[in-house]
Amino acid sequence: MAQQSMLPAALQEVTEPLQDGDELLTADELNTLSLFTAMKKGGPDFRRFPSTTALRYCPQGRIICEQGEAGATAYYILTTEDVIALRQKQLESLDTTIRAQAEQGTELELHPYFLRMTPRELERRRQEIVDEIASLKSRLETLPPVENEDGPQRQVATAHLLVNFESDQPKRGLLHRLKAALKGSGSRLRQSVPKFIPIDAPTDINSKTLRGPLHEGELMGEMSCMNRAPRSATVVADQDCYMIEMLRNVLDMLHKDPAYKERMDANYRKRVLETHVRRLSIFAEMTDDQFARLKEGIELVEYESGATILEEKAESDSFYIIRSGLVKVIKNAWYAFQPEEFRPEHDHWSKFADELADKSSDVGDLREAVFKKFSPEIQKAIQAKSLTDEQQATARKTLNNLIRKSKIYTKLGKTRKEVLEVVNGPTLETTIAEYPRDTKKWSELEYRTFHRAFLEHIFPEGLPSRLESAGPRRTLAYLGRGDFFGEMAVFRDQPCGATCIAYDHPDSGYQQRIPDGRMGAIPSRVELIRIRRHLIDQVRDESPIMHERIQEEIIRREQSLQATVGDFDEAGAIPQSREFDQLGLVQGQKLMLIDLEKCTRCNACVEACVSAHDDGRTRLYLDGPRYENYLVPITCRKCLDPVCMIGCPVGSINRGSNGEIVIRDWCIGCRMCAEQCPYGSIQMNELRNPIQMSAEQKAILGAETTLKSVGEQAVVCDLCSNVPGQNPSCVYACPHDAAIRVNAQTFFMKPATHSRA
Repeated sequence: MAQQSMLPAALQEVTEPLQDGDELLTADELNTLSLFTAMKKGGPDFRRFPSTTALRYCPQGRIICEQGEAGATAYYILTTEDVIALRQKQLESLDTTIRAQAEQGTELELHPYFLRMTPRELERRRQEIVDEIASLKSRLETLPPVENEDGPQRQVATAHLLVNFESDQPKRGLLHRLKAALKGSGSRLRQSVPKFIPIDAPTDINSKTLRGPLHEGELMGEMSCMNRAPRSATVVADQDCYMIEMLRNVLDMLHKDPAYKERMDANYRKRVLETHVRRLSIFAEMTDDQFARLKEGIELVEYESGATILEEKAESDSFYIIRSGLVKVIKNAWYAFQPEEFRPEHDHWSKFADELADKSSDVGDLREAVFKKFSPEIQKAIQAKSLTDEQQATARKTLNNLIRKSKIYTKLGKTRKEVLEVVNGPTLETTIAEYPRDTKKWSELEYRTFHRAFLEHIFPEGLPSRLESAGPRRTLAYLGRGDFFGEMAVFRDQPCGATCIAYDHPDSGYQQRIPDGRMGAIPSRVELIRIRRHLIDQVRDESPIMHERIQEEIIRREQSLQATVGDFDEAGAIPQSREFDQLGLVQGQKLMLIDLEKCTRCNACVEACVSAHDDGRTRLYLDGPRYENYLVPITCRKCLDPVCMIGCPVGSINRGSNGEIVIRDWCIGCRMCAEQCPYGSIQMNELRNPIQMSAEQKAILGAETTLKSVGEQAVVCDLCSNVPGQNPSCVYACPHDAAIRVNAQTFFMKPATHSRA
């Protein structure tokens, strides 16, 4: 039975009460577990951090967590050896307590829970532990050793995914399909189902069986623990086992320990690495020998939230596969000075020298401080206005080192306000307007962006403007577990095409997220598989098939990138009205507008939307804010920065080939994307045929089990990318040209006239 009927407050707020067999362990008991004893820095001091863990007894059939439910803890599956060591420690404590009661007093520190027991209860509990130790040792003799290299061993639980890959709609006849084709309508956009679907565990779900194995010594639920993401699958115990449920502070201490990381990396390499690498089309036909050579050179690396992994226009010799966490891909987010920015007609370096010589400037001291960072040779060349091409390259490198590696931002002040008191200008003020108040909390991308703006501010003529060179930033994608990036730079041997940063969930009010930085991110980490260029070249040279696959991937990625990025060259100044900003109109790459002076309220646009989808449900609602003479209806905007894509626990929402938002068929209905969309564009549709448990699943979970089934799935406007011509049906069907889809940045910068489109 549970040793205590109530959980401590810290755990009680985020997890279920103790059940029969669950226990609260003492610090000494926790420190017997290999998870903590193997830590190089020593295990956590549980005397300082009480009430952060609970031991869960999981008899066969117990549901540890349910798909879609809120999560805030992680679970570590104890090995059989761990449980034996724990029980032996408890047996020692019991014997000490029994002796103390018999001797009527002792100076020994006694077990807090055993002290409450009567002598009879102590003897009964002692016998239970003795019997359990004997049973565990007997089971241990029949189990294969953990270090067995034949594959995963000691599976004790299974992760189940409840999704339906079959159409939820009734079968339509031939006549209906012909009519739909003639009208240009289509069904919900479907994409091929991958062999494996990533979840928040060191396993992937097999899309055929909808299951994934979990083993002793594995940790699951990290993303839920770090940022309150919904549980990505239902986990059920296959046999009696124990799990340690922990809060985030314990998880953070584990991640900081090099011994723990080394151990988890070894397990990952043995069990999941091959699946993650070979799931990519370019590696699918690799031979075992080729993969064995590739595997030896693969690195496992980690980045803190906000860190820059790849910078646009920078050289890279690696591409990456995401092991855990999220990566944000941004276009036009580079900050280093580029050779092409220093155009001869602008004569930047001569103007740089002139600004240095201007002793009347109020930023003269700052200019001098920057100048001292150059080598004596470069200083003389700048003052003489005679830099060679090689010296210009060296000077740019010095400036870029200041941007990337210096701590100018903290030296200028401890807060945003203090920084702006030292250096103030419209560009600088706009740049840091949404940064954290405390400069020490600025992310890497934030402070590097500030450094570039700072240098431009004190040398307005001598250094080129990044904004003029790059244009507005826009988000291309949020990538999660199993996704990859950086491959184009490696395959094409060219600079990176986008900036990739470690990212986490935004502060959308979901649960209790604590934002940190302009990105709204919780301090966290991203774990990556890094594959160096020479390894790819080696395998490509050996295999014509690999070479062909890589060329196909290059073409596919280039087409996708071109469609996603679109034509932003026309974008200029964005309207600065408060209302424009508050409505988030700048996000809209395909913002829908209804001209209220033309609209007759005929509802043809909504009817066309319904007809364009076989489920008979609209993605367009004629409600929303007004701006100028337009209604901004509720429907997808194809946002520059689509926060709806962040954190899907099964990776079912992302961009399609035309940059549209796509929700794939393995959506588990957790509502996360719908709750994170600031504009209400994602709806939860009730399934006509809710997914039911199979007879086999019912047998596994138990007849009395009430499972949170998938009764609804998220839907979003896909901009009719699935219909011939790919023209939005809502716009095409409007008889009065009142409905339009526009790029908000280019549309609203032009003179307000009814003829613009």
